[in-house]
Amino acid sequence: MVEVINHHSHAAITDLHARYSRKLLGYFIRMLNHDTELAQDFVQEIFLKILEKKHLYDPSKKFYTWIFTIASNMCKTEFRKPFSTSISADEYELTTRAGLGEDLLEKQRFNALLEKSLQQLELHHKTVFVLRYIELFSLQEIAEITDTSLGTVKSRLFYATRKMTAQLKAYDPRYENNLFKMN
Repeated sequence: MVEVINHHSHAAITDLHARYSRKLLGYFIRMLNHDTELAQDFVQEIFLKILEKKHLYDPSKKFYTWIFTIASNMCKTEFRKPFSTSISADEYELTTRAGLGEDLLEKQRFNALLEKSLQQLELHHKTVFVLRYIELFSLQEIAEITDTSLGTVKSRLFYATRKMTAQLKAYDPRYENNLFKMN
């Protein structure tokens, strides 16, 4: 990023795109309710924002955190109001009868229910959940990305995991207490 700032290096921005575009695409797909086209547009837009706002980057901080802060803010702007879908009675019945086995079909069903449950979370809960459990950021990094206190991040993560666990415990009660841990 220093090369981009100081020398307007095309090679440096290309390298950043190669390093981070795939990770950002995955994040945007999850955050934008699996709208792949919009997610791809967001990936391109974020790199334009980096070029436009390169003067705002602080080289003493992690680039990864800075770029995900921008990504998180883009998602907040896109969805001012939480998007909500409901799980159908058939899907709920399916989850109550199925177990979390080694069978690939069962894993696919669980992952589908996980994604549907994730889409039901309010945006601020979804953001911390995705950053913590999918992107694997630390709680402190999430606080920096979302520009909130560590306590707020922990609170949002608690409520998000509680909601997700409530949706997913019907799938297999053995995992109810161990599904998502905050440590």
